Amino acid sequence: MLDIKFIRENTEKVKKGVANKQLDPKIVDKVVDLDKKYRQLLAEVEKLRGDRNKFAKEKKVEEGKNVKKKLQVIEPKLEKAEKEFQKRLEEIPNLPLAEIPVGKSEKENVEARKWGEPWKFSFKPKDHLELGKSLGILDFEDGAKVSGSQFYFLYGDGALLELALIQFAIDLLSKEGFQPVITPDLAKSRYYLGTGYLPKGNEAQTYEIKKSDLGLIATAEVTLAGKHADEVIPEDKLPLKYIGYSHCFRQEAGSYGKYSKGLYRVHQFTKAEMFIYCKPEDSDKMHKFLLEMEEKIYQSLGLPYRI
Repeated sequence: MLDIKFIRENTEKVKKGVANKQLDPKIVDKVVDLDKKYRQLLAEVEKLRGDRNKFAKEKKVEEGKNVKKKLQVIEPKLEKAEKEFQKRLEEIPNLPLAEIPVGKSEKENVEARKWGEPWKFSFKPKDHLELGKSLGILDFEDGAKVSGSQFYFLYGDGALLELALIQFAIDLLSKEGFQPVITPDLAKSRYYLGTGYLPKGNEAQTYEIKKSDLGLIATAEVTLAGKHADEVIPEDKLPLKYIGYSHCFRQEAGSYGKYSKGLYRVHQFTKAEMFIYCKPEDSDKMHKFLLEMEEKIYQSLGLPYRI
């Protein structure tokens, strides 16, 4: 989630980035207006609270009562303004890099490069659902019976394959300086909201835990992002490279079409997540390094791919 200070200082840049992601840039103007309204109310409330404390010390009862009445009127307005501001702020996505081509759908994706050639078969190949069922290693039927749609069981070689792939990735990345981490599967709302995994709306992902401030994480990114919250990391310790292992839980609200079939869109899965803390000026370089690591994993497995 973008910092409001960044949005205030770079409003036009943010609007352009939002528009490039095919969203309405007016949401940025709305957030700026709500931020202004919230800060004005906050200043009024803080002044009144200061007056209240001052009158209490001076034992000015009547003045204190008047301030209390004013606070009873304005504090609910402040609370409402803050909630509305926060809700709208969460609608603004992270900005795309300037060099990323702008397009309305995947049809306009630009192929930068590719590695390997897709296999060609002399017969019609089965998809992963057919293969998993015929081999007895993937079971969506019992998953649905126990947990609902888009849950599944892995058996035998299916379970061993998932564990082997996770171990393979962790071993490879450990040699590249990544520290393996097994993270909690739950996180406070501050962290899942801050990383953009929302519990409500058309793009909802996070499952909230009732009567608590916790949600099931959609990725280890959430917990790894929270790991060093409110800390100052010495520059000479950077970059910090983690490979986090966790279960991941996603509502997948709004998923549809060909990418909602089988294992493409499920509510629970396990994942190894690369995560790096670095200096802002090194972020582009580290992003390319992460891509390099992804390519290394695919090439080591002999899997053709496109970028």
